Amino acid sequence: MEICSKKYFINFIIIFFLTTSINAEISFKNLEKKTVSYLDFFLLKYENQLSKRAHMLGTQMVPTRVQYSNIGIQVNFDKKNKEIFTKIYAVMDKNRYSKKKYNQKLSDCNQVRNLIFYKKHGYKFFTQKRDPSFSQDIMEDIFKETFFNNINFREEEIKFLLDKMYIEVTVFHPINKKELVCSGKINDYELN
Repeated sequence: MEICSKKYFINFIIIFFLTTSINAEISFKNLEKKTVSYLDFFLLKYENQLSKRAHMLGTQMVPTRVQYSNIGIQVNFDKKNKEIFTKIYAVMDKNRYSKKKYNQKLSDCNQVRNLIFYKKHGYKFFTQKRDPSFSQDIMEDIFKETFFNNINFREEEIKFLLDKMYIEVTVFHPINKKELVCSGKINDYELN
């Protein structure tokens, strides 16, 4: 009786592995036949790059800007209007701003966008005024190099996409429960 049950068990294992490998082969063949559009590939790469770059807003040892504890990023493609929307949610550090009084400013929104997209503040250190050396052309060049690298888009396709990309940045103050929202095109010199 024991020998018979061992044979059944061994046969079961063999059949299990054979059917599993056949199903895996069918699945890979089906996946290989599927195509991905350049737009889908770009959106995936774009969102992935943004997620990687969100660490730029991490807490600093010597604070030179607003400190954030959480960053959320969401990318949506509006098929109806053919536009790409990026939403960034930045939550100010609760511990720091429960002790220090601070109200969000438009420059905070712009710095969130600038740091994630361009790895630059875009504002002068002492005056906190907009840095004129960080122009819209420089922003566009950095954006192209970062997000269109290794994607076979022509220059007119890149310009078309840049024209159809919008951003909304929300800076949330966890103590005052106030939020500041600014928005515009992805490479606008200043968001409103």
